[in-house]
Amino acid sequence: MSFIRTENTEGLLVVTLARGKANALNAAMLEELHGAVSQAHAQDVRGLILASDRPNFFSGGFDVTEVFQYDRDTMTRYFGSFMDLYEDLFRLPKPVAAAISGHAVAGGAVLALACDVRVMAEGPFRFALNEVNLGVVLPPGVIRMAVDAIGARHARDLFLAGEALSPERALEIGLVSELASPENVVERAIARVRALAEKPASAFSAIKQTLIEVTGHSAAGADRQHLNRFIDHWFSPESEQRRKALLKSLSLRTTPPKSEHPKPS
Repeated sequence: MSFIRTENTEGLLVVTLARGKANALNAAMLEELHGAVSQAHAQDVRGLILASDRPNFFSGGFDVTEVFQYDRDTMTRYFGSFMDLYEDLFRLPKPVAAAISGHAVAGGAVLALACDVRVMAEGPFRFALNEVNLGVVLPPGVIRMAVDAIGARHARDLFLAGEALSPERALEIGLVSELASPENVVERAIARVRALAEKPASAFSAIKQTLIEVTGHSAAGADRQHLNRFIDHWFSPESEQRRKALLKSLSLRTTPPKSEHPKPS
């Protein structure tokens, strides 16, 4: 695999994101993540930990330089694949933890939400689902996962205001289970999954499924019914204007300033 690594340690599958500075999610990386989550269904795997090897980042979300260039058909396939990925994580009948070792933004935050447990690094990091700033409407399943984690009032701030949560705020409202130093985040996430994996497996699976049902989640794959609505908003004039502005701002940040003095000929 080019963009992730997997390691099975005593029955716990650690899936490590490893793509560039911010672990930006493109189509190829989603395909690899699908394969990794499929591995977690194996009988010898008792739990999964989603981690990152990038300093200061869990995942910055979609790869804007690539995904923002997708035409409608390509974007439909891409986001459909992303829907399937967070559904698979969310419904995995085994304990799943996110080791959030840095910023978790947009698509990266969605993957973390799909986990049972979240451990976040202490530091100047942010957890944000700010799609509203791009004129994008997330599917009901993503919003339901946030409501499960932090309640409707805090979910309103997260989605409607695009609030970026500090680690301390994320702990205060129950989004994360604990904070740890960046170098200990993965270790603490593994410990959380190990403790859950010691429960009787069939009972854990049945209770997790019941919790999914009683908290109002639709059947698996239901978010795909809202795929066209997401795509319509994505390609709306409002959203296209916001995406172009974002790309421009990123370009300005990465373009080195021109010298004030001409080079000698």
